[in-house]
Amino acid sequence: MAIRERIRRLAGRPWLPLAAALLAGLVYIGQGLVYAHYQDVTMDEGTYLMKGLLYLQGDYRPFQDYGPNTNKMPLAFLLPGLPQMLFSPGLRTGRYFAVFLGAVMLAGLYLGGRRLGGRWWGTLAVLMMVVSPANLFIYSQALTQVQVACLLTWSLVLALGPGRKGWELALSSALAVAVVFTRQNMAPLMALLWVYIAWQHGRRAAWLSGGVMAGLFAAGHIPYWPNIMKIWLPWMPDGFRDLFDFLNLSLAGGKAVYAPSFDGLTQLSVFWEGMRYNFLALFGAVFAWILWPPRRSWAEAWRFRAGVCLSVFVVLMAAAHYWVSVAKDYCLFCYSGYLTFFIPAAILLVAVTFPAWVRRPGALRQGLLALTVVLGAAGLGYGAWRDIGYAVMDLTVPRVAGGRLLPGTTELWRLFANKFALSPETLRLLLPALAGLGVGLALTVLAAVWALASRRRARRVNFGLAALALFWGLGALLSPTPALGGGRFRTNLCAQDVIASHEAAGAHLASIIPAGSLVYWLNDTTPLPLLYIPDVRIFPGQLNHWYTYREGGKRDNLLKNGFWSKEIGAEWLRETDYALIEDKYVVNFTKNADNARAFDELAPSEPVVGCRPDSAIHIFRRNP
Repeated sequence: MAIRERIRRLAGRPWLPLAAALLAGLVYIGQGLVYAHYQDVTMDEGTYLMKGLLYLQGDYRPFQDYGPNTNKMPLAFLLPGLPQMLFSPGLRTGRYFAVFLGAVMLAGLYLGGRRLGGRWWGTLAVLMMVVSPANLFIYSQALTQVQVACLLTWSLVLALGPGRKGWELALSSALAVAVVFTRQNMAPLMALLWVYIAWQHGRRAAWLSGGVMAGLFAAGHIPYWPNIMKIWLPWMPDGFRDLFDFLNLSLAGGKAVYAPSFDGLTQLSVFWEGMRYNFLALFGAVFAWILWPPRRSWAEAWRFRAGVCLSVFVVLMAAAHYWVSVAKDYCLFCYSGYLTFFIPAAILLVAVTFPAWVRRPGALRQGLLALTVVLGAAGLGYGAWRDIGYAVMDLTVPRVAGGRLLPGTTELWRLFANKFALSPETLRLLLPALAGLGVGLALTVLAAVWALASRRRARRVNFGLAALALFWGLGALLSPTPALGGGRFRTNLCAQDVIASHEAAGAHLASIIPAGSLVYWLNDTTPLPLLYIPDVRIFPGQLNHWYTYREGGKRDNLLKNGFWSKEIGAEWLRETDYALIEDKYVVNFTKNADNARAFDELAPSEPVVGCRPDSAIHIFRRNP
């Protein structure tokens, strides 16, 4: 009893929640800097940084005809371009800026969680983010996810709750527009935020918010009109698209070479991968909906309104991004990364609704909680098959035959293979799901024992809440581990400093290639090394490589929209001063007799990424 009293007194210290949040924030920054230095690079990082720099330098404008393919809204490129203009171009600036934005996002989560949920919920909101390493991997890259998450968090924090001042609502609305001008997929935010402001803060606030949103949204389109409509037309009705035929969006027969397709099991595993990486936030949201009290039971109407609007936003965004990733085969393995756009909203949803959760759920709610624990654990196991599949398969178990135990032991996969004639490939998928199912069942049994053991006490333990607590608590402990936080992001970590290797390769390129040179770029990893060549001139369609490469198509239509083809590439190669060829393409390049006559090969760079020996860049200079 004395220990409990001491814990209560310590938790009641007013400075402790802030101190804990600051400590968690320092852990976040430290981890982010490590990931920034040792995480492999992506195509998107290079395109955001390179295009942003070119746009701010005035070499091109967003949505310009015959310029780079502006496949996102302008701020996606201009925001990461700005610190490069202020400091220096390169991966270091881009990733450090990402870590900085992540820290600003955490500050918003702390303030929002504290105000909406209570003094300790600010700290818990920060911890829910910090213990999820997959999110930190993404937020430490020069990508739009951290930009959107930061802007979104502060937009919500400024608007949610009672008593918001006019300037806070105006700034919240402006930030919502900035979110949409970073990624068009976040467009529903503006409408939902306006509905919430009208519902919670009244008609006058709605006029203010609507005016700010409409004015900034229209003003942001003016500098890029009408080409900016290329972003919106794919989502518009056919009749509306007909009004913009003059934009000449057709590639006149050009066919994409990048057209992936995946089976249903892979699609399902990607869904559960997203749940793994955001376990506390997403399962917290599910528990909030299960324990959602009747309308009349909400003691504070503002909390109900915020919970409703955040719930609609989270469900809509998750469903829309899963549909795009899976149903349209746009980028299946991007789904878990897409969740990081709006995962702060799910964290704030848990914080704002938690004080109102039903504290004594009945049989139906308890059954739903237990079912969520069992099926959720099985799903998480299946979503982790790439990380734990072999480990589960190789578990040592007793030998069984004819229902009798035999001497000795065997691997779990052999037991199942002999019993059910299943292949090792199938068992690698199946056994992690069965292991998760076993964990879920064990947790519900423990919850039942806990509830039964408390029947004679003054404060009886509710079975459903006990299952929730055990599942959520175990998930919190496992979130930083490979079981929940592992996956392909961890495999992207290199033993060598990726920023340093890029700077070394960039310095080598800059020492050979004169400023202002026209460069042909054949590299399907990332255009990041181009950032280190002063005043480099590029062929803009090559920045996205295969993503903007087309087979066939009308030449002018392709060039106008930022695409290219084999024929266009051959034209560019005849015009270029230098050809920079990735290691994997250099053999085919040098086999070509015309290339051998036209270019001299100079000393190549060291590998741009140390953990990829084939990432060296070969430098070819055109003969005088």
